Amino acid sequence: MKNQGQGVAPQALEQNSESVRDFISMAVHDLREPLRGIRLGVQLLTGKEREPSKENIERGARYLLDGADRMETLIHDIAEFCYEEVREPNFTETDLEMVWLEAKNELAVELRTSGATLACDPLPSVIGNSAALGTVFRALISNACKFRGEKALHIHIGAAQEGSEVILSVQDNGTGFNPAYQERIFRPFERLSGKQYPGSGLGLTLAKKIVGQHGGKIWAESKPGEGATIRFSLPLAV
Repeated sequence: MKNQGQGVAPQALEQNSESVRDFISMAVHDLREPLRGIRLGVQLLTGKEREPSKENIERGARYLLDGADRMETLIHDIAEFCYEEVREPNFTETDLEMVWLEAKNELAVELRTSGATLACDPLPSVIGNSAALGTVFRALISNACKFRGEKALHIHIGAAQEGSEVILSVQDNGTGFNPAYQERIFRPFERLSGKQYPGSGLGLTLAKKIVGQHGGKIWAESKPGEGATIRFSLPLAV
């Protein structure tokens, strides 16, 4: 999506074009899903019967609302992903304490709804973009809230210095996932549990893109039923 300019190898341009085509194909596929639900809802409400049954009215309304909510989520996340692709972030010294506190405040309703407790180690300053890094924290914390298990949800944000970098972690005690999928979960629109959990499947993809823009790496560690830990590296401010 980003303009590659001159001097880029043809192979890199071809790979980028293929990536864009794959993204568009997956986006179109996922956008059609809620449309089918909306169409089914309309059919239930305006079927052959002169007066739809109470059951069909309730089912139709539910399909319409679920479809609209799903469509709204997809449009928001696709737009955010695309904006991040073309945005040229301004990197400055950024206080991660302020970034994560702002992310926590923005997710207050989701954290309260999921019954989550959130703890955080002291966080350093890094070289980065505060708005973009806020998106990373929101994506990872929201992901932990989404895949909570039966136990009371606890989320811990850790930080450990390694040379000129800091390794940050967002750890939860949720459902976890098969470690065989630790790369797959970062792919666009990937939803290992299908429709069981809400979301677009773009949160971790966006987090990976932003961390990469900052010169860092992101990876996941998990086992089914034992929670998950997402770690990512960022350059420390000198």
